[in-house]
Amino acid sequence: MKTFPSTKSDATINVRDGRRRKVVAEAISLSKHFGQIRALQSASFTLSEGEVLAVVGANGAGKSTLLKILAGVYPPDGGTLRVNGEEVTSFSAPESRGRGIEMVYQDLDDVPNMDAVYNLFVGRPIRKWGIFADYKSMIAKTREVLTGLGVATVQDVTQPVETMSGGQRQALAIARAVTWGSGIIILDEPTAALGILETERVLRLIGDLKGKRASILLVTHNLEHVFRVADQILVMYQGRSIAQMQRQDTNLAKLAAAIVSGAH
Repeated sequence: MKTFPSTKSDATINVRDGRRRKVVAEAISLSKHFGQIRALQSASFTLSEGEVLAVVGANGAGKSTLLKILAGVYPPDGGTLRVNGEEVTSFSAPESRGRGIEMVYQDLDDVPNMDAVYNLFVGRPIRKWGIFADYKSMIAKTREVLTGLGVATVQDVTQPVETMSGGQRQALAIARAVTWGSGIIILDEPTAALGILETERVLRLIGDLKGKRASILLVTHNLEHVFRVADQILVMYQGRSIAQMQRQDTNLAKLAAAIVSGAH
C-alpha cells in the first residue's frame, strides 16, 4: 500500500506485478480552495499506462476537484502535476486535451437533439478541401470507432442522441474520449442511473479500453464495480488522498471503512 503525503519523485516507470509500466500522470500534494472552502488539502496519485485507477471517497472528499484539475478545468493552488513526465504549469481544458486527456462527465455533456456523428466530432469536424464538413467520412469514422469498442447497440449513428438509451449515450461519450484522447481517460460515475444490462456493457467497455493500453481514472461510489475493473484504488478523505493501493491488497470491508473514517 502506498500512503500519502508522497515525496517528490522523478521516476517515470512503475513496477507492478512484475511488469514495468510507464507513469502517464503523477500528482503531488495538490491543493485547491474556493474562498473559505478547502476542496483539496493534499492530494497525490500516480497513474500508469494501461491501468484503471479508481478514485473513491464520500461526497465532498475532493474527488471531482482532483479530476477537474487534471482535466484543466481548475488550476491548483499548490502542489505539482506531471503528465507524461512533464510538469504542468498552465491549466485549461484545451491544453489538457492537447496533452491527450479527455474527461467524460456524469451528465455526458452531449447535444441531445443532434446525432451520434455530430456528438463525436463536435468542435472537431473532418474537413473536405479544408472548408466543408465531410459528413460522409464522419459517419464512417463514427461507425468504425463504435465497432472498434465493441459497441453494437447503436444501429443508426444518424439518429438523435436523445432517442438513445442511457447506456448508448454513455458508450458514445466514452467513444468521443477515446477518439480524441491519446492515453488518459477520466470517467466520472459512468454507470450512474444505468440499468443492470447497460451497466454491464459499460464495465466491459472499460475493460476493453484497458486492454488497448488506455489509462483510466474512474470515479465511482459503487465499490463492487471498483473491485471488478480497477487495478489501483485511490482513497480520498476530506480533501486528502490517504492511500493508493493495489486492488488485491484490500477488500470491500477495509475499503468502506477507509472511506468513512479516513483510517487505512
